[in-house]
Amino acid sequence: MNEVEALMEEIAKKLPTTKEYNQYKDMLSRVKEHPDLYYRIGEFRRRSIELQMSGAGNTIQANNELQNEFRDLQNNALSGDFFAAEHQYCRLIRKLQNRFLESAQIDTDFLRE
Repeated sequence: MNEVEALMEEIAKKLPTTKEYNQYKDMLSRVKEHPDLYYRIGEFRRRSIELQMSGAGNTIQANNELQNEFRDLQNNALSGDFFAAEHQYCRLIRKLQNRFLESAQIDTDFLRE
């Protein structure tokens, strides 16, 4: 194992010790105690990702429609806490990814469209 691989392994081992990861896992566990809510959250997340990946023409309108359809999740404290924890953990991962991309000096300008 080279030095970079060893560092990646160390980071991978440290992620589960972060506050963001533990809050996410705790909220996920709490949501899973409510199978109907867990299913509903999964459906929302799945459709949201499909929408983001589709490149459909009017994404804002489609997103608004999706938000309206799943408004009950926004009014539910448990799902709201789950989404907040998931968002914080994803932000941590995104910061890590950005740090790697910056130091790798890979041209990513093509992504800015």
